[in-house]
Amino acid sequence: MASTPGSKARGSRSKLRLIEAAYDLLGEEGYHAFSARRVAQKAGLKPQLVHYYFRSMEELLIAVFQRSSARYFRLHDEALSSRHPMRALWALNSNLPEGKRMTEYVALGKVYPGLREEMRHTGERFRSQQIEAMERIYTERGFDHTIVGPHGMVLLMSAVARNFVIEDEVGVSLGHDEVKQLIRQVLDRFDPLDADELAGADLASHGA
Repeated sequence: MASTPGSKARGSRSKLRLIEAAYDLLGEEGYHAFSARRVAQKAGLKPQLVHYYFRSMEELLIAVFQRSSARYFRLHDEALSSRHPMRALWALNSNLPEGKRMTEYVALGKVYPGLREEMRHTGERFRSQQIEAMERIYTERGFDHTIVGPHGMVLLMSAVARNFVIEDEVGVSLGHDEVKQLIRQVLDRFDPLDADELAGADLASHGA
């Protein structure tokens, strides 16, 4: 019996519900809760449907990771196209909306090589875009590459921000204030605010 437009639409909705359920499950309970039974239960569907729509749990995981990546790509593009891309990128990475899930993806990537490859490909794409933006900043503002060039600056800032996210998850904050002060000095040097922006930032910091 041929499928009808209505049945195809219901199938698409069911598949999306499973992806959304798996996405929520990873964020709420972590990778230990990731199973066909738990995903189906959270989606309000039968467990058999997980295997009907996805050839494997890895395929479902990749779909969930792509959902996370799509959200981050949108925010990432907005940051890089903003007036102050370095500041916007630092703010995004140090308050990573997908931070908790990313730690779960890393753990699951050790088990699922397809997910690990998807993460590698996506990470390299992010890194390339950030380096391109940083090279543009260096060129436009005539910055010296002697101490640290665009590649190193991108890696340093993203690594520090990512480490903050991971340590915040377990309640570690020792040394954070000192490093954040250093990052502020770097941003003031490489992505300075103008007088009006400085005045606005000062007012905001005093709760005005």
